Amino acid sequence: NLEDSLVNIATIAGSRFVGPIRDEVEDWQKKLMTFQETLDEWMSVQRNWMYLESIFASGDIKKQLPTESSKFAEVDSGWKKIMKE
Repeated sequence: NLEDSLVNIATIAGSRFVGPIRDEVEDWQKKLMTFQETLDEWMSVQRNWMYLESIFASGDIKKQLPTESSKFAEVDSGWKKIMKE
């Protein structure tokens, strides 16, 4: 699990014996943090997308905002195609 790996690498980084492998440990810390940040952003995008999807799926919204609804459907279709690849 990612959180366990972050804790483990932080523990190793804090060890007094880390000297010979400090560069490698710091590299792994950076990689894991970048992955965590990317994953957090990805989750945020998914939450927002699901919110917008429910709005633009509404028949009432489609009538009130036909251009925007059409554009969202187009982007949504393209996004789903990309995600299948």
